[in-house]
Amino acid sequence: MLGKLKDNLASIAALVAAVVAIGGGFVKYGEITTKLNQIEANQGVDFSPVDDKIANVSKSVDDKIANVSKSVDETKSSVNGVVKNVKENKESISKVDTKAEVNSKEIELLKLQIKEIQIKSQNPLGG
Repeated sequence: MLGKLKDNLASIAALVAAVVAIGGGFVKYGEITTKLNQIEANQGVDFSPVDDKIANVSKSVDDKIANVSKSVDETKSSVNGVVKNVKENKESISKVDTKAEVNSKEIELLKLQIKEIQIKSQNPLGG
């Protein structure tokens, strides 16, 4: 159970690392776009083919981020389910332990009552 939880947490960590890496790509994309805009303003160069390619790459990155986000949400949901099951199991175990203790004490009481009855039945004056 804890192994699954560790695996799920490791998956979440990997997904977060992927999202951070993709975010770094966006930062670099912004820097390149700024530099290209400066060059275009200074030299009057037509960068529309480059802009089209950048738009395609940006769309691809957006799609990947959406997939990673979906995967993170699914993993988070799975981890929440495991945590809920662990809590339910702990509560069930606690109830069973309590019932076992009560039964044990009842058995002790019954044994004492049986001994008392046996002692009374052996005593000719006790009735």
